[in-house]
Formats: sequence, C-alpha cells, structure tokens
Amino acid sequence: MNTSTPTHPLSSQAEQAAGNLLSGVDGAQAVLVATVDGFSLAHAQRKSVDADRLAAIVSSIGALGAAASRETGIGEPRCLVVESTQGRLVVRCFSVGRHALIVAVLTDTSVLLGLVWSQLAQAERALASA
Repeated sequence: MNTSTPTHPLSSQAEQAAGNLLSGVDGAQAVLVATVDGFSLAHAQRKSVDADRLAAIVSSIGALGAAASRETGIGEPRCLVVESTQGRLVVRCFSVGRHALIVAVLTDTSVLLGLVWSQLAQAERALASA
C-alpha cells in the first residue's frame, strides 16, 4: 500500500479502504483511491500499476461518465466499467463531505461485478463515516 498525497484529510481512511477492497474481492489485482482531479490518495495492489498515472486516467473516465450522464439526463454517475479481454476496471465516483473521490478496482475476468459493486458501496460507506 502506498499513499501519494499524505496531506489530504482522507489519506489514512483511503489507505484502509484500498486495503480492505483488495482483500475483500478475490481476483482483484489493484485498488486505487483518487481525487476527481486525478491525484492518487492511496492504493493497494497485487499487480504492479502506476498509481499516479492510473489516477489521472480514472479521473478522465469519471469526467466522461459525468458528461454522458448530464447529456442524457440520467443523473449522477455512480459506476463505470471498462471490460477488456483480460480484466475489468470498475470505477466508482462519490463524495465524502466536500471531497469528490474516485475508487477504481482492477480485476481479472472471473470476478462477479455484483461483488465488486457491493464492496465499492461498502468502501464508500466506510469513507463517509470517517
């Protein structure tokens, strides 16, 4: 586990949430907690990923989801999924107080999306209660 932005008010809670998510999802390869503007707060990983680079990418994914949601009038985006031949990247956007966050989970293809969504909702609740 690594924390790139230790001065953020949610850094220690983000670190715990990342670790809990990684251990709570069999088949999870990496978990990232980031700000919506693309800064990594914490990550946990079994597979090596560049957390700072991934934070910038998932920030863009979140922005695209928000734009698509606004354009279509379907409300605030909650989860976005990139499904690929060898894995999935599940991205959840939410706010904790005045802090807008993104949590991304990289999984292999064997993982059930419902399990990931459930664990992401649990992480959101844990961060909100911090």
